[in-house]
Amino acid sequence: MSDNLMEKVSAFGELLKTGGAEVGRKMSAGMSSMSFKVKELLQGPNQEDKLVEDATAETLDEPDWAMNLDICDMINHEKVSSVELIRGIKKRIMIKNARVQYLALMLLETCAKNCEKAFSEVAAERVLDEMVKLIDDPQTVVNNRNKALLLIEAWGESTSELRYLPVFEETYKSLKSRGIRFPGRDNESLVPIFTPPRSVSAPEVDASLTHQIQHDIPLQSFTAEQTKEAFDVARNSIELLATVLSSSPQQDALQVFLISQVLDLQLI
Repeated sequence: MSDNLMEKVSAFGELLKTGGAEVGRKMSAGMSSMSFKVKELLQGPNQEDKLVEDATAETLDEPDWAMNLDICDMINHEKVSSVELIRGIKKRIMIKNARVQYLALMLLETCAKNCEKAFSEVAAERVLDEMVKLIDDPQTVVNNRNKALLLIEAWGESTSELRYLPVFEETYKSLKSRGIRFPGRDNESLVPIFTPPRSVSAPEVDASLTHQIQHDIPLQSFTAEQTKEAFDVARNSIELLATVLSSSPQQDALQVFLISQVLDLQLI
């Protein structure tokens, strides 16, 4: 056998060896991926994923505020894992569905404002990365893009409160350096990053105010702490109301109803 033929046979053998190894690696990777997916299917969604899916269901016309606040309460009382909850929200933001993305962003904002530990999880789970991808995606609807920008802007400018998590300011500055234009600041984005805890329920506050009107108790009879507490609750209510109005498809009807209620109160 000639040397030339021997070289060709040897080269062909090496090609078979290399190709076989590559096929083996691909098969191994494929089996590993399949094993992970089968494991996911067998285990099913965890409790936190189920909560997030219910709160961001495509069938919802607008955010379910009662459900969102219940989720916050569960986080604060450690009834659910905040890590898994934020991971669930991240997965919903990644879904290419405008309504699901919007509801996920609203849930994320609610958790961030009412659960102090949420910011650490948002940073650790790289949720901001997915929000930036959503902003850069040309197929993202304007409303969702603006919502993501407003959140990043509000968090990025809160350097005093989030100084221990520089990723928020860095993400904000990175977008600005790229020439990304942020929507005009609205009342919702000007509220405190952390919603003050409610130690007095809304019905109790309403009852105390009614008692004050009936018996003409001067405002000075409240202690400084009680007065601050009442203003905190009122501010939280206004914030939630503004969010509901901005996200409701029946904005005009809601506004007319609220104006009528205010007029009724003035006539009492």
